[in-house]
Amino acid sequence: MQRISESIDLKVSDESAFLVLSNLDVILRLSPYWSLKEFKSLSDSPVRKGSRYEATLEYYGKEVTETHGLEITEILKNKKISLGVENGALKETAFLIEKHNEGIRLTHQFLIDSDDEALLKGTQTELHFWLRSIGEYLKIAEGKTLWRRFFKWFMDKIWLRLSLSERKIAIIVTKISILELILLIILVVIWNLFVK
Repeated sequence: MQRISESIDLKVSDESAFLVLSNLDVILRLSPYWSLKEFKSLSDSPVRKGSRYEATLEYYGKEVTETHGLEITEILKNKKISLGVENGALKETAFLIEKHNEGIRLTHQFLIDSDDEALLKGTQTELHFWLRSIGEYLKIAEGKTLWRRFFKWFMDKIWLRLSLSERKIAIIVTKISILELILLIILVVIWNLFVK
């Protein structure tokens, strides 16, 4: 078993970080490596030790879909949440929250049942980008401004509901639309300055 981890410092409160991290549906959707196809709670109770879930993930670029059983193995309010994973090389994922300077230090850990260097290196990269995505979401969730609240609503209701392929297509279409608008403005300026 190998434990790998990554940490990030954020200017958010430990309470709001824990609130977001205990929403497993959102946390799984924030991964840049898979799309969450289905998420089911197998427990009637709120998030607590022993709560069980089932997550169906579609891995980006691999055309592979897997269903994983998840169980909360440890939960300490505003400090830690650990999830056991029933099948696959990943056996546990944990989030640790420590107060740090004016915010928190968030550490994300994986427990991997493998000694394969390539798998561990790839998992370390995955961990890095997933944690970065969670950190950006926490900054939005912490914000009290109207703009941040709107952006959080957009993320929760629209963006995170899209698959990774749909998100990439939306980004490409947005970039093309912005480029078309810039070209149109340039043509109007040229027309008004040189042709008229």
